Amino acid sequence: MYILLIGTSSLERFSDIIEHPDPTQWKELKGLLVDRTSNINVVAALTLSTCASFLTTSGPTDIANWSHPFPYLCILAGTVFATLSVLSGVGLLGFINAVQPNTVREIQSNHLKFASTVTLLIMPFLCLFTSGLASITGCLGAVWFGNSTWARTGVTIGFVWFILMMFVIFGSLY
Repeated sequence: MYILLIGTSSLERFSDIIEHPDPTQWKELKGLLVDRTSNINVVAALTLSTCASFLTTSGPTDIANWSHPFPYLCILAGTVFATLSVLSGVGLLGFINAVQPNTVREIQSNHLKFASTVTLLIMPFLCLFTSGLASITGCLGAVWFGNSTWARTGVTIGFVWFILMMFVIFGSLY
């Protein structure tokens, strides 16, 4: 979890960087956080444009029914969450560039500031994940409302595989 939030392997390592301020280690940590957040912003921006193209075009076959409201609303939700991911990522980049070790010590001493900071750190990833999940759900719904039994079977198997992979990925992070 600490790798996702603050870019270090443990809270002890992060505390060590804060308590014994070494400009090189602090700069490396900030660089790691900026790179991670920048990558999430790029992926979110690409997701945003992909969702927009799905919302403005109709499918060429009857495998998926894109005219049904469910897939349209899911992809619209994916667009909203991708936008939130980009905006929170920009806010996080501004925060990361301004934060100093003494600021982190202040944040650790105040529970409200700590909760707000953790929320800001996880927002770009969480919004991007939610955007992908909503968009995938919309695609699955479009296929389910379509006319192809083989496509429904393939989508169901793919979705089950996706859920299993999510359990494996998050299980390995825990």
